Amino acid sequence: MRLLPTCAAALLLLSVAACDGGTADGSATGSSAQPEESGDGTGGEQTGTPQTVECPGKATAVDLPAGFAAPLPKGAVVVAVQKRDDGRTVVTAVVPAAEKDVLADLQAAYPAAGLTLTEGETEERDAESNFTGDVTGRWGIRELTDCSAPATRIDLVVRAS
Repeated sequence: MRLLPTCAAALLLLSVAACDGGTADGSATGSSAQPEESGDGTGGEQTGTPQTVECPGKATAVDLPAGFAAPLPKGAVVVAVQKRDDGRTVVTAVVPAAEKDVLADLQAAYPAAGLTLTEGETEERDAESNFTGDVTGRWGIRELTDCSAPATRIDLVVRAS
């Protein structure tokens, strides 16, 4: 099954919300790739997950929250961070690497970080997996076909266990 690129992130977030006891409140449909500023220059809470993202060379980076415990692929540029109900954090990033290479990196990095990958699925240009350990969550990756060099988008939803 192939999902339209603009719907895949929303579906990922809805499935995680359903799996971890959250609710699908419609907040996963925003289109801003930048966090709203909180006034102190550190960025505030963002509503929605970006429907589109820039290629890695053009993406504007935002900071991860202190102590963010889920590994990101090598070279990832974090473009959006959101705080959600039930202690969930949603992170969107772009990676300057092919989807298959990002998948291999994640499949090695999560067990090395003490996280167990479960209930995953791999297709031709995308993949997703749940994970458990000190944190619980789900990541989804998708090839970005509009970039001049290989690039992949990753969306993570993480909650402290």
